[in-house]
Amino acid sequence: MDKGSISFFEVKQCGFYSTKEHKSVYEEGSMEEIIDNFCVWVKNRDFNQTIPWDTKSHPRRAQIYCKSISQDPATKDTLLVLWKRFGDDSGKVSGISPDAKVGSDTSDSIKIDPKVKGQSAFLGQPMYYWFIPNRNVIASVNFTHSSAMTKDVCDYLKRCLDYRIDHQRKKVNESESVNPNNGAAIIRKFITYMTQDNARAMRSKFHVSTKELNSDKANAARLAQRISHIVVRDTITTQKSDEKDSFFNLWSKVKGKKTFSKHVEIIEEATLSEAEVSEIIKVHDAEYDPLDKWNNVGFREAGNDTTRWFNKYVSREQILLAPLAGDDTYYPAETVLNELIRLRDDLLIQIPSDQPAEQEDVVGEEDAA
Repeated sequence: MDKGSISFFEVKQCGFYSTKEHKSVYEEGSMEEIIDNFCVWVKNRDFNQTIPWDTKSHPRRAQIYCKSISQDPATKDTLLVLWKRFGDDSGKVSGISPDAKVGSDTSDSIKIDPKVKGQSAFLGQPMYYWFIPNRNVIASVNFTHSSAMTKDVCDYLKRCLDYRIDHQRKKVNESESVNPNNGAAIIRKFITYMTQDNARAMRSKFHVSTKELNSDKANAARLAQRISHIVVRDTITTQKSDEKDSFFNLWSKVKGKKTFSKHVEIIEEATLSEAEVSEIIKVHDAEYDPLDKWNNVGFREAGNDTTRWFNKYVSREQILLAPLAGDDTYYPAETVLNELIRLRDDLLIQIPSDQPAEQEDVVGEEDAA
């Protein structure tokens, strides 16, 4: 089974804001409306048309595309499968040979061809994001084959809203200048929205922060007072060195070195703060596999040689899915969302339901461009 670790993010600002006395003041809009409008915009579009800006003009900006969408009509939850692209059309993606030595020359690097079977391919990784409007949170669901970049995803959605999605009171002003270096035209767009009474200008915002679940905080405070030793079980790999005559050494070079795995257990005396225990819980949550019979992190109490494992003492936010089949590189959005909905009550037990979004007023905040 493939484990998807879930990290929650509280939505601090989502919608349209005006400015009053140097503060951003919430006017209108919601996560549900923005995600619904985004889903309408990407529907029936080609994959390479789901990025809202010109990639050649912004080569350093993270390239994000949308591959799959699923929405639950009962809860209004939405699951987006986004695609984080590596490199660009020029093939600027490379790797290092696993047999390379530290300090080796650049001949150990390998350039990856962005074409597969003669066709262009967007090399990258999927990202799974779960939007939960009635809890005012979003969540990344991170599998071994995927990644997460929450701030960039929020910026991506904001740019889709500003550049591509219609709004009845959107105003777009353009100015044109010339690049002095190459003579190319530079077009700048200034996007604003007007309030319903047409009295004030608004700007769109989509900002989140990490959502700390109360159970984890309580566990960290409680465990920090009890832990006297940390116990780490891990699996390491080693290569066997053959002490044979020259013929057998030559044969080993032809066949390759033998790699072995072995289990190790480290027990270390420790006095930990609440913050340090919280960090251990985060690392454990990211790496723990319930199907692995060895790898784990635990603790011991003073005067007690019994090891207690963290998975017994912390809340776990995760789902398990069957491994990807064959050459598949991502799960369809519907597959992930169905499992999230099945476990929804347990996964969201620490997050209040049906709470109105607390739209914060922020002083001197800069919008993501």
